[in-house]
Amino acid sequence: MILLLELARGLAALWVFFFHVKPLFETSSPFIYSLSSFGSLGVPMFFVISGYVITFSAESNLKNKKSPFVFLKARFLRIYPAFWASVLVVLATPYIIELISFLKTGYYLLPENLLVKLSYVEWSNFLMLSKVFWATSHNLQTEFNTINSVYWTLAIEFQFYLVVFTALCFKKYYIHIITFVSTASLLAMFAPEEINYGLFIHYWPSFSVGVVLAYFHRNKVWSNLLLTNRVTQIIAVLATTGLLLSSVVLSDHRIVFAVSFGVFLWVISDIEKLMDRIKKSEKKYLFWLLEPWLILGTMSYSVYLLHGKIYQLPEMFVRQFLDSSNVFYGLLTILFTLLLCYPFYFYIEKKFLSKNYKLLQKKVVTKSTTEK
Repeated sequence: MILLLELARGLAALWVFFFHVKPLFETSSPFIYSLSSFGSLGVPMFFVISGYVITFSAESNLKNKKSPFVFLKARFLRIYPAFWASVLVVLATPYIIELISFLKTGYYLLPENLLVKLSYVEWSNFLMLSKVFWATSHNLQTEFNTINSVYWTLAIEFQFYLVVFTALCFKKYYIHIITFVSTASLLAMFAPEEINYGLFIHYWPSFSVGVVLAYFHRNKVWSNLLLTNRVTQIIAVLATTGLLLSSVVLSDHRIVFAVSFGVFLWVISDIEKLMDRIKKSEKKYLFWLLEPWLILGTMSYSVYLLHGKIYQLPEMFVRQFLDSSNVFYGLLTILFTLLLCYPFYFYIEKKFLSKNYKLLQKKVVTKSTTEK
């Protein structure tokens, strides 16, 4: 399900992007503005996808009898180097904006120095993503708002990896530990978050949805094997689509959305074959309708890290020839931001990917692949 997951990952990153720049569409497109208002649900989408991918990675680690530290090293390199590099980009962005303004106006206004906003200890906690443990509310992004609000999810994500790493250390008890944590996370939903706002346990249910889906597929429990009748398949797709759309309205209950998203992925997993055929197809227009979305999926982490800050750079350019009341003002700002994120992905994020993940990404954007 490689292609489908990359497509979903790209859409999740794009939805979060729209959420953070939704004021660009407030007057130009009420529909896009309303849709963007639910963009924070891209986060549980990421957690579900992560649960799926990490489960297969952990199982591979066990099967090949590798040290759990091999898993942890790959996960560390996946998160931290790109995160640290993005902090430098975010800190530099206000200076670049002022430099561009200077070239036009001849006046340079020194931007606020974000470095002094945090003490040495706070910077240490910030860069190690441990700042969430000092959160005083369930709104964890406030702990990172000074620099970039999206970083809070990285802190939770890496806690997921640490739990999986710990479970791998116990080898044959791996699945028992994951099951125990998943059960505990469901019980924790009924406990006050004040126990520890920044602890992974509050977000693990979304991750566990991906874990369950991964084990379904690992054990060959594919939807098309249970829904053999074409009419039944169509009804299932329509029903799960309706369930997913309904759960969006319940955006305050993210576990409902995460479960709906997981069920939706399971039901439409057979679409992987269609996507694979499109990549093999001689019809170039079909190929290039799909390929940009897959590329977006492969660079989704870079987009997620940077979009909320660097979009101001292309917006300065778009502002020169379009009025903000034009819907293309926001759409072109987003498009040019995505293009700006690609060099970061290619020269920084991609350099720290594991060998196996690089091979998977190469298949996604250059070759056809079938996984089942």
